[in-house]
Parts: sequence; structure tokens; C-alpha cells
Amino acid sequence: MKKNSDDKTLTRFRMEEILSIPLGEVREYATPIPDRKGRLKLVITDTMGVVDGTMITEKATLPLSHYNDVPLVEMNFMLEGSICQTNEGLLKQHHYKKGYHNILFNPYALESNQLLHSGAHRIFSVHMRPEYMMRLFAGYLPEFALLADKIANNKPFVLHGPGNSLDNQHRYFFDSFWQVPLSPGLRKLYFDGKVLDLLCRQCEVLVGHKAKESQIPKADLEKVYYARDLIFGRLNDPLSLPELSLLCGLNEFKLKKYFKEAFGSSVFAFLQEERLKAARRLIYEGQKNISMIAYELGYAHPQHFQRAFKKRFGVTPRSLLK
Repeated sequence: MKKNSDDKTLTRFRMEEILSIPLGEVREYATPIPDRKGRLKLVITDTMGVVDGTMITEKATLPLSHYNDVPLVEMNFMLEGSICQTNEGLLKQHHYKKGYHNILFNPYALESNQLLHSGAHRIFSVHMRPEYMMRLFAGYLPEFALLADKIANNKPFVLHGPGNSLDNQHRYFFDSFWQVPLSPGLRKLYFDGKVLDLLCRQCEVLVGHKAKESQIPKADLEKVYYARDLIFGRLNDPLSLPELSLLCGLNEFKLKKYFKEAFGSSVFAFLQEERLKAARRLIYEGQKNISMIAYELGYAHPQHFQRAFKKRFGVTPRSLLK
């Protein structure tokens, strides 16, 4: 595959290559458009494809148009920046601001997108097969049963998410989406499950069960995310709560309270979960024995690690080696 001269770790975006990607395998591409720099992450399964694109521009770009010749149901999430989108017969110069999201179906139509200002723009999009979404809408979402009929008849629609309805749980979802500590054979299942989780979250918002908005001040939220990054970097030698509190600049009470609100678990539970996920990845890699992995991840005794692992995953660590 052709290399990008600016970033040799990425490949140029070519449709024939995308269509040949093994299901469940993640690929990363350089953005193939001259007036913007960035990258696209992509994965495809039997039922859907995910495109996570980050682009950096020095100024607003010219509109870029393409024809949607394959009928797919889209879930779009504007995570950074803003774009102006026109979807033929459905949206006219609609502004996607940071935090905006929708479910959209507009087959066999022309689409145009324009980045509106300089800086970083990130949009996360899921493209679902129509027959799959029809089954989900008809079987699990009675509020959206009429949408199944529209999909069956190729009738376009768009559902706009309410403003400020992407909360901290959504932010963590997107931040962690590409962390795939699984064997190659399970990656397709992992991504299918994650997208169903995202669809459930989005539909809950769209039918009116809006999650409680965060009360965490923005500056403190950044400190909570920094604390999370410190945990990721010290899985083998975990910081104590007082040490973590000192380094991230929050007192222990606020750290515990805000961490629970942002990530849905306590600091200790989050640490244990990430250590066990890291252990599972190392076991699948097959380069180290169980005791080495336990000690490497900070467990004083391999027996403690094995009990925690079985409680979390339902199997012993050694059974994954077979």
C-alpha cells in the first residue's frame, strides 16, 4: 500500500483496500484530502462499519461532496470542531457543532461537508446495514418502529440529538473505543457489542431519557482525565489515592466523587478492571507465563491475581493458554 510521505505509519485511503480489510481488523489511514491533515481509523464487521476521523485545518475548507450509492443507516457524533453538511433532500447547510449527534438515513443522495474553521475536527460515524437496523428498530425499539418501515422503503429521515446530551460517559466511550485487548478472533464481536452499546445510549437520549448532566467544573474534569491517564501509565505500580490526588491537583474527596461520576466506577475498581484487561491481553499474546504477568501488573501473589481474573472473566488465566 502507498505510504504517506508525512507519516510513514499511515497509508493512503483507497476504497479497494477498505473493501478488502478482514472483518474486525482496525486500519488507520492518512486523510487523503490536500487542504487538511489528519487520520481516519476504520473497522468493518458483518453488520456495520465505523469511521473515526480527525482532521486539522488552517482555515475553513471548501465543501467536499460524494454520492451515497450504498444505502446505510448512519449514527454521527461531532466530538471536536464543527462542519456544515448538506444532505440532498434532507439537510441544507446543517451545522454540526461539538456535541451534536444524529441518526440519519438518506440513500442514493448527494452529500456535501465543509469544515467551518481552523483547528481540529473529529467526527465519529457508524454505518449500519439497513436490514440490521430494521430488525433492531422493529424488535427492540417500539418508539422507532416507523423508522423500520422508512428504511424498508428507502425513505430518508434524520433524528437530531438534543443539545448537550453527550455526557462524560459518552466521552469515555469514545476515548476508549479503540482499546481492543482481545484475541483477533473476538475483535469482531467486541466492535459489534460496542456499537450496540452506543446505539442503546443514543436511542435512550433520543426518546427523552436524557442522562443527568455533569456538575463537574471543566477544569476539574480535565484533572480527572489526567488522573485516569496516570492510572493507565502505572498499572504495574499503582499510585495510592493520596499520591494520585496530589499529582492530579484534586483533593481526595473531589477525586473520588468526580471520578465515579465521569467513569462510572471508583478509582480502585477502575484500576482493577484495567489491570485485568491488560493481563488478558498479555495472556493472549503468549509471550509470558501467568506468574510473570501477575508480578508485572503489581500483584504480590499469583494466586490473588488468578482469583481476581476468574471472578471478572469467569475463566482461569491458564485456560486462555489452551
